[in-house]
Amino acid sequence: MNYKALVTAELDRKKLEEAFAGRVDFFYGGYAIDRNVWSHDKLKKEVENTDVLICEYDTVTRDIIEAANKLKIIICCRGGVKTVIDLDAAMEKGIIVCNNIGRNAGAVTDMVMGYILDLTRNITKTSNMIFSKELTYENSTKPNEYKDTVWGLDNDSPLIKYRGKSIKHMTLGIIGYGHAGKKLAKKANAFGMRILTYDPYSDFEGKPGFVQNVSWNEILTESDIISLHCVLTPQTKNMFSKSEFEKMKKNAIFINTARGELVVEEDLVEALNSDKLASAALDVTIKEPIPSDSILLNAKNLIITPHIAGSSDDVQICGTEMTIKSLKDFIEGKKPHNCVVYI
Repeated sequence: MNYKALVTAELDRKKLEEAFAGRVDFFYGGYAIDRNVWSHDKLKKEVENTDVLICEYDTVTRDIIEAANKLKIIICCRGGVKTVIDLDAAMEKGIIVCNNIGRNAGAVTDMVMGYILDLTRNITKTSNMIFSKELTYENSTKPNEYKDTVWGLDNDSPLIKYRGKSIKHMTLGIIGYGHAGKKLAKKANAFGMRILTYDPYSDFEGKPGFVQNVSWNEILTESDIISLHCVLTPQTKNMFSKSEFEKMKKNAIFINTARGELVVEEDLVEALNSDKLASAALDVTIKEPIPSDSILLNAKNLIITPHIAGSSDDVQICGTEMTIKSLKDFIEGKKPHNCVVYI
């Protein structure tokens, strides 16, 4: 008898069904159909006679789990599942829970490298100045004076005023050496950057020779660029405040694609506006969507994007592959891949 699987996550249906042809009957709903998350009551009703739940944005509460009399495994297509699945209830009922941790690490770290190149070469800054007509023919100091450099060569020309920095030989400090941290280290190394990491919880056995694990003080004081890739816990909340920014190199760059609550936003704004930091990039903020009166909007040399670092076309591919691996392990009686709860 085939397993019945309810899928509310955005995955590659063709690959999923081909992998389990004749073994699993898949049914789709919620976000998988129209990118609208089902209500609590709707999910509770639909999961009652389901063996497998493959979800992403749904909140799977205790009463939903208790109503799911046939449910054997939940595969959540996200990294962190504690906020969306009642793990205690799942454990009490003997339901396996898996996640897809690291599925978007490639996408996130691509974005970080984009930020690094953008901020060191003034890409967004000068583009915005052109569109706002600050950098135009009429405002140029000596336009058309030179055949091959028509923007001019004097000290106020873009060639001089917005001269960038090569990231080769710059020091990148990666805080959090998990899936994303490791991918970022490899990508940055390809650009010739020096890589420092700080993670008191990571096993650095087998790390590449180009990665140097250092103390908290060393990563703050030696890094030209710092990028956050750690989870939010009571210990990491507000881990970057005034004292940390003051220890950083003058004209350093700060990047956060992890969680907004890791940073005291008022202190970041102060560090930017006082020219302590050269620039910063945030893909996450404490309040999302960001309110129009956010103090962050008063900062200079700051790029903010709307929590899209982990959103690229390959994330669905990676998520599908991880889900297939976990479900295949379960069906074959093995401990599933990326298991969070296993009875």
